Amino acid sequence: MARKALLRRISFYADLDDADQQVIMEINGRDQHFEKNTEIIDAGQEMDSVLIVKEGWAIRYKTLEDGRRQVLNVLLPGDMFDLQVLVAAESDHSVKTVTSLKGLSVRPSEFRRLLTESGKLTLAFWWMQVQEEAFLREQIVRNGKQTARERIGHFLLELYRRVLITGAGAGAGNEEGFRVPLTQTVIADALGLTPIHTNRVLRQLERDDLLERDNGWILFKDQRRLAEISQFDIGYFHLDAFRMRLGRE
Repeated sequence: MARKALLRRISFYADLDDADQQVIMEINGRDQHFEKNTEIIDAGQEMDSVLIVKEGWAIRYKTLEDGRRQVLNVLLPGDMFDLQVLVAAESDHSVKTVTSLKGLSVRPSEFRRLLTESGKLTLAFWWMQVQEEAFLREQIVRNGKQTARERIGHFLLELYRRVLITGAGAGAGNEEGFRVPLTQTVIADALGLTPIHTNRVLRQLERDDLLERDNGWILFKDQRRLAEISQFDIGYFHLDAFRMRLGRE
């Protein structure tokens, strides 16, 4: 259920009691299913709900007039889009599935009710948005200052940690690596690279015995060295800070 995926995600930011968990499990919404490569939201489209991802992956992106695309971030189970509906009528970006996707569509009025039911839940949702902003800041630094090798390593390590946190589907990740349903074109569009250069860098990382690709899986051979090369520090996930702050409220 989408509610369980959301509950798992929120539980990383707060120690929820039974009443808080019950509020999440009683969210009133409509189940939806989207096939792979389906446009869920088009830029400029009027929005009428928040969608909570239950299963599957999607991307947020913006497209220039000449067709060039910038992938802004990746949506995983437990993620929500688009909270922009709470303050605006039209979307300023697009959302597209990269796998089949199941979700729960929640009306804005119902989502506002959820935020008023529990102060702890309100803070947890707020911290989720703070974390998303942290991811976007890393994306700016990654694409603006890092080399292609650093970008790809950093991006894969970030996704890997997010998959472990969200439990993005059965068999999605383990201590060795994770399943990545993103094409090299999507990865390239996320990192400001060409698909050809992306493939070249991935093959070099394999030759350097840092990772291995196997039937859609990325298997890390030396996570510590890849993190050093990519200047990846999980500190920007702020998980410990979230839990300490919420615990003091």
